This record gives sequence, C-alpha cells and structure tokens, in this order.
Amino acid sequence: MRKLLLTCLLVIQVASLSATDLLDLRVFPLFDSHKIAFAGVISNSGYKATGTGLRAKLSGLRSRWLASSTVIVESGMQKISASIKDGEFSGVMNVASFASFTVSVYYDSKKLYQEQFNFPDKADFIVVSDIDDTILVTEVTSRVKMVYNSLFKDVNKRKPVDGTPEFYRAMSRGETGMGIPHFIYLSSSPAFLSRFLKAFLVHNNFPPGTLVLKKSLTSGDHGDHKTGWLKEILAKYTDKPLLLFGDSGEKDPVIYRDFVESTLKSPVKGIVIHEVASKKDKILSLKIPFIYWSNIEALKLNMYRNGLLK
Repeated sequence: MRKLLLTCLLVIQVASLSATDLLDLRVFPLFDSHKIAFAGVISNSGYKATGTGLRAKLSGLRSRWLASSTVIVESGMQKISASIKDGEFSGVMNVASFASFTVSVYYDSKKLYQEQFNFPDKADFIVVSDIDDTILVTEVTSRVKMVYNSLFKDVNKRKPVDGTPEFYRAMSRGETGMGIPHFIYLSSSPAFLSRFLKAFLVHNNFPPGTLVLKKSLTSGDHGDHKTGWLKEILAKYTDKPLLLFGDSGEKDPVIYRDFVESTLKSPVKGIVIHEVASKKDKILSLKIPFIYWSNIEALKLNMYRNGLLK
C-alpha cells in the first residue's frame, strides 16, 4: 500500500502542466423532440489528458474547476453558448439524427473535446446500469483492490463481469420483450475516469449509451448522487419504463428500493442486483421483481420467470 501511495504522489508531481480540460460530457437523447440534453464537467488545472492511462487519471484527480466562463457546443450546423458555473455547464440542442452525430466543445476559440454518438431512433424503455462490479470487475468491497484496479490497470486489462456484454447487447436488440432500450450507465466513479470508462464500454462492445459520473470523489454522497440522477432520468423520460441494474457491494439495493418506494406510480419494472457480497438483509418485499444473481444464465431464467424477458 505504501508503494502504491508513493507512486501516486510521484505521478502527481510529474503531471504539473496547467491546461483546461473537459473531464466528462453527458449526452441524453430526448426522443420525443429530436433534441439532445448535454452536461459537461470542465477543469482548469492539471495535465491535458489525451489518453486513459495513470497520468491522465491522476491529473484529473488533482484538477480544479473552471469557476466561470463560457463554452461553445457544436453539433452539425448548430452552435450554442453555454455558461460555466463551478466547473459545470449544460444545455439543449438539435441534432440531425440520433443514429450518428458528433458533439464538439470549444473553449477560448480552441476545440477542447469531440465525441461521436449513436443512439436508437426511439426507445421503448430505459436501462439504468451501475458500472463497478455490475458490468466491470472492480472489487469495491476491498478499498486497496478497488484503487489498484481503478488507477493502475489499463483498459484492455480490465475484465467485464462474466456474460454482461453479451446480455446487454441482447437487450439492445430488443430481446427482452420490452422493445428497444436506451442505456444510461450511472456510476459514482468520478468524472476524471470518464475517458477510461467510455473506452472500457467500447472495448467490450457494450451498447452505446449515456455515461453519468460524479463530479469528483468528494462531490456528495454515493446515495444522493444516484438518487438525484434517477429523479432527473425519470423527469427526462416520463413515459418510459425503467429497468435498474446494480450490485450488492455498495448501496444499490437500498438506493433502488427507496427510489421505487418514494416515486408515485413508479415506472420501475424490475431491479437486478449482481451479488458480490453476501448480504443478510436482502430486499425481497417490493411489488416488482427484485432479482439477485451471480450466474448470467440463471439471471436470464429468473428474469424470464418474472416477466422481464420473453
């Protein structure tokens, strides 16, 4: 552990160049209006990250927020100005087609970031999925292993939870019987891991979707972050059922249960929890399917028996 901390400190000292950097860009397709809602997290300190390696991660860890300014967000022929407040900006804009579009962000007349997106033309329901130990092996029940896996392992060395890439792709093809989903990957990982996590999703062929992370390691409680975004997702997709995926290593079962119980006429059709830690207080009393799993084939059978697969 001492060697791990010393290495971190050394890399932080090396990563001393100052630059403005977009740590995270979240893009939500608004299917009924053919628009997108975007939100970004922008810093003004640290090494200008271009990759997903240790130096970029640790640089993001020590970033400071750009207090106030503006960015220009561009997609196709449309450009809009968005105000920055304490490192965050947001807005809504048109796109030509959800099937393929690019969003570029400019700051101080320079292109800061560009990303291409492809979403379904319509979505019949929303899959909200945690990442760590739900689809990405992180070992969150051990702090040392979690830090090592998150900071020191390259993206091509990180392992998906067995069977999840194939199962998520099957869901994306409409094989749940609920229609075509839009995926929202909702995690309490900090925004400086955004490039790494997006690369992991692409590397393992997970369906395209919207990635939502915490602003920083210290920006609020894990439960508050997830609950707040679940409410925002519900507000954005008022007419669409939700299917929630998480793990038992942190607080997902309780967060999801409380969200369902606090939501009038809850749109949640089911909760699916990857069991990574044995819990005596399993939640089984909700009026919707609440499924724990450790084997992907057993999960599919259980979802079928509970009407979540056809």
